[in-house]
Amino acid sequence: MNTISATLQNEHSIEGCIKDASGNLKPFPILAIDNIPLNIWVHQNTHITDLAESLVPAQGWLYDYDSNLALSNAWQLLKPEAYENETISTVVPILVCPDDLDLVCNVIMVEQVVSADEVVWTRFGRAFTHIHDVVTSVVWETSPYAPCLSFPLNEFEKAYNDLKELDKKWNENFI
Repeated sequence: MNTISATLQNEHSIEGCIKDASGNLKPFPILAIDNIPLNIWVHQNTHITDLAESLVPAQGWLYDYDSNLALSNAWQLLKPEAYENETISTVVPILVCPDDLDLVCNVIMVEQVVSADEVVWTRFGRAFTHIHDVVTSVVWETSPYAPCLSFPLNEFEKAYNDLKELDKKWNENFI
């Protein structure tokens, strides 16, 4: 007997925006999924940590206090790299603790799979270990209800570019 098994993915909207996403900070640049700030969306749709709603975007917030530099690899990892006839998988930090702004506590990760026309966040998890500001292992959420998000590549690229521009302006105090 032949059987077919499938996981249904719904396409979601994604945008870079300025939102008061934590209730206790001034509004800041963040990605929004279906018009919900990313940290709130993760809190509502995953079971990774009870603190997700208080986290801030890794992009623009991760900081290396030893060198006084922002950790740009969070931006580089999130940037969708599409290649014709290739599917690329990357592990990306998306949310971090605003108290530490590093990879030590409460770092929410996604496995981001990019194809020629879409970006899929296939798994959500929590960073477990890191070496030299690169996460080396992740505890993935294993619930059968764990979300899998799909975005059109062009929409994801626009959200990424908008977020990067908003972050730059926000850091220059234009917003």
